[in-house]
Parts: sequence; C-alpha cells; structure tokens
Amino acid sequence: MRNISIDDINAAILNGGAGSLLVRVELEPASGLDGIIAPAKYAGANNATYVYEKRYLGEEKPQKVVLIDSKGSFANRVEETITEARRTGEGLLASMPHIVVKYDDESGSKTYCDSQLPHRGFDGHIRVGVHDGKSTSEAKEYIDARNSTLENLLPLFELSPVTVLFGGWDSTRSKNQLRIPSVLTGEMYGVLADQSDDDPAIHRAGARIDPVGASVSVAKKADREKIVGDSIDLSENTKNKFIGSGKGSIIGLGAIPPSADKGALDGVSVRGIVSSRVLSFTMLRTFHFGKGVEGDAAIRALIAAALLRAMAGYDENPVVRANCALTETGKPSVVLNKRYGEKEEFEPLTAESTEKLLEEAYMQAREKAGIVWNGQEFLVQGNPAVFDNASAEE
Repeated sequence: MRNISIDDINAAILNGGAGSLLVRVELEPASGLDGIIAPAKYAGANNATYVYEKRYLGEEKPQKVVLIDSKGSFANRVEETITEARRTGEGLLASMPHIVVKYDDESGSKTYCDSQLPHRGFDGHIRVGVHDGKSTSEAKEYIDARNSTLENLLPLFELSPVTVLFGGWDSTRSKNQLRIPSVLTGEMYGVLADQSDDDPAIHRAGARIDPVGASVSVAKKADREKIVGDSIDLSENTKNKFIGSGKGSIIGLGAIPPSADKGALDGVSVRGIVSSRVLSFTMLRTFHFGKGVEGDAAIRALIAAALLRAMAGYDENPVVRANCALTETGKPSVVLNKRYGEKEEFEPLTAESTEKLLEEAYMQAREKAGIVWNGQEFLVQGNPAVFDNASAEE
C-alpha cells in the first residue's frame, strides 16, 4: 500500500470525487481485556451517568456499547494538535493565522487561542473583548469574518482557519448567524463485555485518609470564619457552605471512607473498542471561497490536509482521560470511499507523511488562491469584567 497523496485529495474534493475518507482504529484496555476503562460521563437526573447505545456490528443482533468519546470531544482533541504546534513552533500548523484572547491579572498574562475556545472564532471571549482600542465586534476584519457565508468563507478562513476546519455557529447574533458544518467527525465506543440487561457500570469510589484526623467538624462559628479567612482561594459558595455547617469535608479536611454507592462511577468492562473518524469530502465541497474553481478547490484541499495532519498528530499521543488508558490491537485502516462502492486503502497516517501532504497542499493554495500562513495573530484584549467574575465552579 501507499500513503495518501495530494493527487488523491485533489481528486476527492472535486464534484464526482470520493465521498469520504474513513480512519478506523481498534483498541483494548492497556491493562488487558480484564481491565476496566472510564467512559465519558454525562449529567443525569440525579447523578452522573454513562451513555449506552445499541449498534449494529455485523452480528445477528445489535450489540450494547458505551460511548467513550463523542464527536465534539474528538474534535477538541484533534484541535489540541494545532494548539501544541503553536506552543512549540513546529510544523506548518504553527503558521496558521489565529485569534488570541489575552487576559491580564496580578499573576501575569494568560492567553487563549481560538483553537482552545469553545466557540472558536465566534467565542464570547472574543466578541466582548477589545481589538486595537475598540470593541472586537466593531473591528472590520472581525465584522468581515462574521459576515462570511458558505458561498464565501474566505474572510473567516483568513482570520481563523480552525473555525472553518472544525465548524462553528455564530449563535448569539440577531441575524446572519453563520453555521459551518463539521467536515471531520469522530467517535469512540466500547462493546460491553456484559450484554445482559444488568447495569454494566462498576460502582465504587476510593477513600481519602487524613493523617491529622479522620473527622474534622468545627463547632464554633468564630473558628469557621477564621479557617475560611485564612484560605483566601476558596470560592464564595464553598465558604458559605463551610460556615453554615462546619463540616471539614467541604474544604477538603478529614477522611472519606470508600464507597460502593450507585452514584459512584468507576468504569465498565469492554470486550473491544472502536475509534472511527470520517473526513467528508461531500460536505467540504459545499464550502466556497470566491477564488474560482481552481482556487476554491485548492483551499478545500488545504483544509483536508490540515485536518489529516492534526488527526495524525493526536494519534501520536492519544490521551482520552484519566483511567482510560488504551492500546491499539493492530494498524489503523485508512479507506477512501469512492463512487459506486469502490474503495481504496492506504497506509496509516503519520505525522511525517501528513506534514508532507500539508506542505504540498499549502503551496498549491498559495499559488492558486493567494493563501498566506505566516502565523498572523489577531490579538484581543479580554474583558477584565469577565475574568474577574470567572469561577471554576459550574
């Protein structure tokens, strides 16, 4: 087999070309099939819960699976490759134009790129900030970017390529709300070892030992206020709870016994794990940039190559979450889904091969569409009122 090439990408992004590229990886718990893994947690009616579904896996009956990583979460993990490239300055992804929000406080400056913000180029931190001394929402570059449409995404692509790459929705606008669909989607699920109707979750939580005292209960209100006053980093909600009850556990004092309560989720047992990613060329072909047939095609090829490079970068360090260490059971399959059921398989994507692909796509887009990536930065000074009122509590 061979590596996917720029010629393959160029053919795929034209009308009548391939519909999609599928990358599929099979995994298992790093500790072995008898190990447990922590799936994604979701908010339930009373407690956190896992998401269970039924999927057709080629067997007679659909199989029960648990969601390990969702579409949105997968996109964020791939975006982290771009953020890391900017930190290190390595590779062409580091040269992508980007929006940066900067917040200043007594401890120094904190910066956040559009690839880190939840709504990317349309994020509230950007919109309520200041650029060149005036509201970002009044800056011409930003206005032009927000006024982009699927018929001409060029202003947004030149300001915040990641928003076009991964999708976005300018949802707070009163009109002209641009919605950019995701061209790269991915998910990870585990096939449950127990296919019965029993609860497959393992319910347990670890203990905490306090060498000073197993229980800390402060009876005097004056002592409570003194303790709270000496802990200047406590949130107001935590302070008030402790002052009201005096229970040391609220501020992390005292021991906690191990628990097997139904609300304590520790993981599940799976017999196999599948991670699948789909790059949709049919969706990408709906993106236009006002650069004519050749120019638009070159930008689409650049988007596809950048996404493949970011995905390959994530696969070199595929962190999911704590207590979810996984290992591949074999090589990933990379399949181009062409017309009429025809398929072509390629070698697994690597950072090296996709970097070369990205460089070729960039030179093509520069020549045919005038795209320039020199690490251009659109700097936004974050609104101090937002930072001052931010809290780690949900």
